[in-house]
Amino acid sequence: MKKKEYRLKLKRGRWIRFFSAFVRLFKKKPKLINLSGEELADKAIYLSNHAGAGGPLVHELYFPKRLTCWGAHEMCEGVKSRWRYLYFTFYRKKLRWGRFRAFTVATLFAPISLCFYRGVGLIPTYTDSRSISTVKTSCRILDANSALMIFPEDSSDGYHNPPKAFNQGFVVMSKLYRRVRKEDVPVYLCYYGAKEKVIVVSKPIFVNRMLENGMTEEEVRNEALKITQQMYRDCVAPLQKKK
Repeated sequence: MKKKEYRLKLKRGRWIRFFSAFVRLFKKKPKLINLSGEELADKAIYLSNHAGAGGPLVHELYFPKRLTCWGAHEMCEGVKSRWRYLYFTFYRKKLRWGRFRAFTVATLFAPISLCFYRGVGLIPTYTDSRSISTVKTSCRILDANSALMIFPEDSSDGYHNPPKAFNQGFVVMSKLYRRVRKEDVPVYLCYYGAKEKVIVVSKPIFVNRMLENGMTEEEVRNEALKITQQMYRDCVAPLQKKK
C-alpha cells in the first residue's frame, strides 16, 4: 500500500476551525508573556513543554502563530497502533493514569484521532532512517515561512514541572536546515503552565551561532533546558503562590 503523501496544513480546514471554536468555549485562553519584547517570528522553531495532554491543544487553540507540531509516528498510523500508543505509552506510562481511565479514553479517542492529527498537519517523528522524512517535511514548513513546534522534553518517566531533560531533535533540525537552506532560524523557548493559565515565550536563541561559538550540541541542548527551567521559576512558579 502506497504511503499517503504529507500535505501541508498552513490553513486549517472547516471542521478543525469548528472544533477549535467549540473547545474554546470550555478551555480558557492563557495569558501570553513574551519575554523577547518583539513580535514573534512566523518562520521559527518553537520549543515547549508538553504539559501532559493539554499543551499541544492549547498551543493549537491560542498560540499567536500558526504552528505545525512534531508528534509520535504511532499517532499517524493505523487505529491499532494509535490505541496501543495511547493506552500503554501516553496514558499509562507518561500520564500515569489508571487502567480503566486509560482504556476508556484510548478506546474512545483512537478511532477519531487520525482525523484530528491530519487536520492540524502533525509531522510524525521516528528514531530510525525514516527520520529523514521528518526533516524534509519540517523544511517544507519553514520554507513556507511558517513555524515548527517541537516538544523536546524527555518524557520516558513521565512529564515534570519543569522538565528534567531535553532530547536533541531541535538541534539536529536547526543544523540540517542551516546546511540545506543556509539560514539559522530563530528558536524560541516556551513554557505552558496549565494550572496557571499562562504561556511564557523567551528571547530567541540561534543554535548554529551557538555551535559556531564553540558550544557542543549537548551544551546547546542543556542551555535550552536551562532557559526553560528558569522561565518556570521566574514566571510560572510565582503564580502558584498567589492561588
